[in-house]
Amino acid sequence: MKNFMIIPKGFAGLPMEEGFLSPAENKKNFIVAVENWYYGPEEPSNDPKANPEFYAALADAMQCDEKDARRKHCSNCGYYDNSLMAQVKIERIPMAGYDTGYGFRGHCEKLNFICNDMRVCQAWEDRKDEMD
Repeated sequence: MKNFMIIPKGFAGLPMEEGFLSPAENKKNFIVAVENWYYGPEEPSNDPKANPEFYAALADAMQCDEKDARRKHCSNCGYYDNSLMAQVKIERIPMAGYDTGYGFRGHCEKLNFICNDMRVCQAWEDRKDEMD
């Protein structure tokens, strides 16, 4: 008979006391991202013609053309963390209405909130190449 490892209560043996943002902090920081950093669009889509007003405003704010603004997503931003440890921590934050149906959740390390990979904001930065 095989002996199985017993995993203590918590998140796969990770300590519960490891710091992360609270649901209240997440909500507050989400509102800041929407109001001050053009976080959106409200209803993301893979349709290249969807949300024209949002992407026109974002392109203006980011000083790029709309086509470049549409290429940027949380999932290809340098601040997007969807590592295993981040996912474990994110599970502590209940799903909100803006999470449902709009891609996977990740942690925005710049604005400190749970973002969605199909959205973007003005704080977007290209990922640094690990070879640099």
